Amino acid sequence: MCRDLDKAGRKMQIIGIAIVLLVIGTICFFYWGSKKQVWFCDEIYTYESANGFEQEWPAVYTDQWMTGKDVEAFFAADSDRLDLNAITVRLYSDHVPLYFWLFRIISFVFFKGSGSIWIGLSINLVFYLFLLEAIYFLFLRLVKSPVLAGTAVLLTFIVNRLVIEQAVTLRMYMMLLWAQVLLLLAGMRVLNSIHRKKPPILEFIGLYLISVIGFLIHYDFWVFYAVTAAFFCLWLLFMALRKRDGKFWRSRELRFVLIWCVDFGLALLSTILIFPYCRWNLNRGKGQTALHSLFDLSAVKLKQIAWGFERLSRSVFGEGFPVAAGLLIMFGCIVGGGILLYKKKEKASLTGLVLTVLTALGYQLAVCFTLPDAWEERYLWGSFTLIMLCMAWGGILLLQLGFSKIKDSRKRRLSGCVTGVILFACILAGEISIIDGGRGVAYLFQEEKDVDVLKAHKDIPWIVYGPTVGVYSYYDWLIPEKICFLTTDDTAEDLRAIQELKGENGFILYLYEDYFPHVLELFEQELGRKLEGSYLFKSTNLSVYLVE
Repeated sequence: MCRDLDKAGRKMQIIGIAIVLLVIGTICFFYWGSKKQVWFCDEIYTYESANGFEQEWPAVYTDQWMTGKDVEAFFAADSDRLDLNAITVRLYSDHVPLYFWLFRIISFVFFKGSGSIWIGLSINLVFYLFLLEAIYFLFLRLVKSPVLAGTAVLLTFIVNRLVIEQAVTLRMYMMLLWAQVLLLLAGMRVLNSIHRKKPPILEFIGLYLISVIGFLIHYDFWVFYAVTAAFFCLWLLFMALRKRDGKFWRSRELRFVLIWCVDFGLALLSTILIFPYCRWNLNRGKGQTALHSLFDLSAVKLKQIAWGFERLSRSVFGEGFPVAAGLLIMFGCIVGGGILLYKKKEKASLTGLVLTVLTALGYQLAVCFTLPDAWEERYLWGSFTLIMLCMAWGGILLLQLGFSKIKDSRKRRLSGCVTGVILFACILAGEISIIDGGRGVAYLFQEEKDVDVLKAHKDIPWIVYGPTVGVYSYYDWLIPEKICFLTTDDTAEDLRAIQELKGENGFILYLYEDYFPHVLELFEQELGRKLEGSYLFKSTNLSVYLVE
């Protein structure tokens, strides 16, 4: 009876902590989501890829007075057709389409006519909460303590700069992390089925499904899959080679490798069937670029690899923490945890730890070795997260070993509580300082731009003069009630549009800073009055003025 009560109590504790994590995670997600500003060019291209095919870029319509709603129509799903095929064709030489299909569906069904940030954030929220709970139950299985598992998730997934970055970026990185974690779990299930008599049909079906889904999320998943399959299959072959008396060729391990190869072939064919244009990127696009980069063995490659490890340390421990110390702590915890698992003969757990770390590092090295001119940390977010989770696991194992040395159970519990509270407070404080009110989170907001100031001036006209210089400020232009895009040619059409400002007390002006003296002179001449311009701030690469 007591044992049943203990089991029931533990079950309630596990479920209670899971619910608490879900609530805290949801609150934190909405807190950071509410601070989100859209300025990163790839986020603008998310809207363009999913909904922008319905009309041209707003800046194409020069010399025409529009409203912010006219600009928003470019970001929104307005037509009566879902038209996923238009997205597929649009992505011919760019990305794989699954995230953009989802973005379009959510826009079409729940946000018709809106360019809300919550289109993308709602997608991210689903994968964020799924991963939060999955990682909690995974930690629970590994460390056998609901409190430790919950604490680990709180510090490594909820109050954590690295995960917040993936969660608030209006791209597929949260979804990509989800696919990477599921792929590793699918691979582990295949390995764990080696000693079962029953054929692992469901395991390979799961591997096939997550492979196809991942292939359709991001081309970087293809790299991650290649590294994962290589290490897992090599592990299986190593196990097969340990067989004696010529049993290698008849071993289940070898058969699993062959089945995995068939599984991959079917997943690849299915992906090509769903999105035939991926062959372009394999043959002439990103695949060819990466292949050429493989044969470039310059010193720059070593710098790129070193940069990857530097960013690994800084992404986990912050910009101010010494890189060498960060890497030492990280890999010290992982190696120490691995040694403990080896001594305790927990082969399955040790195999999972080793293969996860090898896969994450292999992927990191592959990406760094084939980086384009722009070194972008976001391509490595997934591998950094996996290594951070492995570090947390190793650290918990080392702490558990230390406390197990204390013979007195009362002292052991007291020491564990005191040490746990101190560590929790220190790590939490460290994470909060790294997040730095959101300033440490990539692509959350642009610190030098004050959106509240823009909203305070939404009822006066806005002018965008000259080149829009990419798409960085486009989301700003959803705000005003009147907006006009002018060319630098000062044509008759441009001048007629300027005449519309007569009678207005002032207007907002976006332009390259070098254009300002000419623009002020031009507008004074056309409006027949003296104007004064006050510099407000920089909106990425355009200067913003209040002209009165």
